[in-house]
Amino acid sequence: MQYSVAFASELDSWKWAKRAEELGFYAAWFYDTQLLNPDVFICMALAAHETSRIRLGTGVLVPSNRIEPVTANAFASLNKLAPGRIDFGIGTGFTARRTMGQGAVSLADTRRYIETVQGMLGGETVEWLDSDGAHKVRFLDPELGLINIEDEVPLWISAFGPKGKHLTAELGAGWMSFGSANAAEVLAEMQASWAAADRKPEDLEANMFFLGAVLNG
Repeated sequence: MQYSVAFASELDSWKWAKRAEELGFYAAWFYDTQLLNPDVFICMALAAHETSRIRLGTGVLVPSNRIEPVTANAFASLNKLAPGRIDFGIGTGFTARRTMGQGAVSLADTRRYIETVQGMLGGETVEWLDSDGAHKVRFLDPELGLINIEDEVPLWISAFGPKGKHLTAELGAGWMSFGSANAAEVLAEMQASWAAADRKPEDLEANMFFLGAVLNG
């Protein structure tokens, strides 16, 4: 079992990520909530510069906040700062989008978003849908070393309902959820979705968040 920490992103979150690294935590996750917190990628870049071992992930990224090529570029840039330590956590944006009076992004749109970003991070030419139609896009000259798409950026999906869990299993992603009184039941549901997608039980990676606060003495 690995232990991680999560932050409502702040410009000095890097200090807590650095301290978490010193204490042996496995990963630090950063919220993506515009209108409440600073930009998640700025906060993660500061943490990437100041740490050397701890994993850093979006916990979780909101699809509608950025177009796919921009998100892929942000992850590839972070991956240059912290090679092999970056995680692509994504959800449908229930909380963050409510700050703008909007509902969550559909799972179909979320899946399309994921596949576009992952394709670009894999060095592929992908079809990106913009308001004026479809466009073929890819990273230009990644061999220059300005970004890093060589090291994997693992995918994690925040999924609470059965359809979200099914999508997680279909894509073979890590699973993220919030802990609750029925945590064991929720995990069993995810394991069932994983098995239904013909995936090996031991390949399921799960990250369960529990809320709390660290108080200075």
